[in-house]
Amino acid sequence: MRKFLVISLIILFTVLSFSSGQIKRGGTLTIGVDQEVVGLDPNIVTAFSSFRRIDLLYNRLVKYDDKLNIVPDLAASWEIPDNLTYIFHLRKGVKFHNGRELTAEDVKYTLERILDPKTGSPGRSYIEPISSIEVVDKYTVKIKLSTPLASLLSGLASNNCAIVPKEEVEKYGNLQRNVVGTGPFKLAEWVPDNYMRLVRNPDYFEKGLPYLDEIIFRVIPEQTSLLAGLKAGALDMATINDGSVILQAKKDPNLVIMQKPGINVRTFGFNTMRKPFNDIRVRQAIALAIDRDEIVATAEFGMAMPSGPIPASVKKWAKNVKLLPFSRPNLKKAKELLTQAGYPDGFSFKIVCSPTYEGGIAVAQVIQNQLKKIGLKPELEVLEWGIYIDRWKKRDFDSMVELRGGDPDPDRFLYRILHSKGAVNNFLFKDEEVDKLLEEGRKLTKYEERKPIYDKLQVLISEKTPVIFLYVPYETQILKPYVKGFKQVGNGALYYLARTWIEK
Repeated sequence: MRKFLVISLIILFTVLSFSSGQIKRGGTLTIGVDQEVVGLDPNIVTAFSSFRRIDLLYNRLVKYDDKLNIVPDLAASWEIPDNLTYIFHLRKGVKFHNGRELTAEDVKYTLERILDPKTGSPGRSYIEPISSIEVVDKYTVKIKLSTPLASLLSGLASNNCAIVPKEEVEKYGNLQRNVVGTGPFKLAEWVPDNYMRLVRNPDYFEKGLPYLDEIIFRVIPEQTSLLAGLKAGALDMATINDGSVILQAKKDPNLVIMQKPGINVRTFGFNTMRKPFNDIRVRQAIALAIDRDEIVATAEFGMAMPSGPIPASVKKWAKNVKLLPFSRPNLKKAKELLTQAGYPDGFSFKIVCSPTYEGGIAVAQVIQNQLKKIGLKPELEVLEWGIYIDRWKKRDFDSMVELRGGDPDPDRFLYRILHSKGAVNNFLFKDEEVDKLLEEGRKLTKYEERKPIYDKLQVLISEKTPVIFLYVPYETQILKPYVKGFKQVGNGALYYLARTWIEK
């Protein structure tokens, strides 16, 4: 029997890691962000902007810490008696924002909601092999799998698997506009496209947390305006992704720049059901025209790592992108492939993008220029963020620049986007060999057995090119010096704001 018993009070998240004399309670932290949320129902949303609020409003059974280790969240401990059985022991006394105590029934309800195809949850791919969910007692849940799933804990750490109360979902239909979580903060006020105000949850289960009274998210689309807000003192912290703006910030001694390689991946993908992208030679030709180093230098000002199908920052799994097929520019070969495919004079098509950082307009501009060198005539289709998301959901694009949410486990990242039944396989890609390897990789539980499979998958995906994995951007937060205690996770998560305080 393998047993994982984790006592939450003595692990990495302990408040005692700070001297109690340093911490100041109270106050309001104002954060600048460049885009509005697209709903707040954790089981449904896909946008990073939504996740960054959900980080503070909801909890999962487990979560990642700043070293990307799985640690307790709502589950105080868990056991894995065999590779098909997981038993979670919940914290006692956890309350939803409506005052009701969270129990094992809520975990069962939430996971079944995610698994229901009618919900349309991206989280379904993360936990699909779950065959039964048993409420052992009020604070114990037993999950049985139909096949082993090496990435189950990783999947349960996703915001898409945050636990929700049944009565509130039934009351509102969904929780896109009505937040009833268990998180350290509650939603107090929301003026769309302007600001969102969160207030301290006095009943939060981690005693003494959060330290702040309020967090205000201000939506400021222009990155230069975010920096200006920091300099003027209107903002205490900002998520800034524009490399040119970050370089400006680094010159200011009154600002603190926190930066680390992230696990999210910038991609350039195709609707493989649309001509001419249903022809592998066309996709391969485009891959051979892409220069990742130039994109990183131009669009990210060097603040990113070129990457293949597995985030380059996850070094235990990722192959060196330069060793993967179709990963180095070769314009002569690209033109030959286009001619073989019947397009010696190129063709016109559209690249969907959005003015926000996540929408990748700067990347799309560089790609547009690179593809012109092989005779293609790409046009940028620049969409407002909400329309961009809608088109993404409907798979309505020729090609699209995205920022895909990465993960330390390759199964959770690759299965959902490239398996023929993957929840967010927006490329409509179907390949029997890729499916087979993805299915095999998630059933094995030992790293030594899984590694050769994912090595092979990275090569195969690079050959099939349904999507070109470009790079892993650095995660950057810019803070005023008096903002203390915050840590970066690597996936953009902000839940360390529960442990952040203002020292002034």
